[in-house]
Amino acid sequence: MNLGIMVSPDDCRFLKVLDSDFSEMLLFSRDLDRGVADVAQAAASANHPVQYVHVQEFMDLNGTETMVDLSSEDEAIRTASVRIVRITREVAALLGDVPVVIHPGGIRPSVRDKAELESSLVRSLTDLEPRRLLLENMPWYYWYRKRERFMSNTCVSIEDMTRFEGMVEGFTLDTCHGFLSVPDGDPGYCGRFMDTFGDKVAHIHASDAKAPDKEGLQIGDGDVDLSFLRDVNVPILAEVWNGHANDGEGFRIAIERLRSLEKES
Repeated sequence: MNLGIMVSPDDCRFLKVLDSDFSEMLLFSRDLDRGVADVAQAAASANHPVQYVHVQEFMDLNGTETMVDLSSEDEAIRTASVRIVRITREVAALLGDVPVVIHPGGIRPSVRDKAELESSLVRSLTDLEPRRLLLENMPWYYWYRKRERFMSNTCVSIEDMTRFEGMVEGFTLDTCHGFLSVPDGDPGYCGRFMDTFGDKVAHIHASDAKAPDKEGLQIGDGDVDLSFLRDVNVPILAEVWNGHANDGEGFRIAIERLRSLEKES
């Protein structure tokens, strides 16, 4: 397995997890205010080579912290979100044109008619064009600001993802999001996702989960069947909640458990 860890621009210089092969840099609100070159320089000094850049969850819009939302019905939010992805691409280009992982948006307090949201997402992806974009699947419930349980209205089901297959370079399969794509949990989601999209799956975020809304659990601490990972040939990111804490203790455990899973094959 080609295994990696998630890092921020601030911790990528010192966080080191033995037996991991790469890192994915997750941006946060205002990181890009430091300038594209500064963020890329931080990534270039990481202990594990940065092979992916993940677009930030929030942005500053007219002085208000706003979720990056490529599916937004509000044109100002949608266009600002497209701009954030474009700037993130500039960072990725300085790192060797590595792929950029994007969320689709569409996070709302309750279920909405997704037609308008999907129409906005189509516009955003058309504006951006597919180059180096990896679209991530989303869970049914979404923890907004890690405190409020909202709903995902786009890119939850495999059928949702199919609509956008030709508009991005590939997909990032998030294992816990897939399991949590329905309130009771879907044990077969990840296998069906791989069967449906094949080589279009360029990257995997691996963590465990428990229905209806417990995501990002340590590998082996939930109900996700991760045995399918033995048969994949794409980079796998250990994305456990607070994995970076205590000098990367959670990431080390996740890497160890994924290596053990590999040996069972």
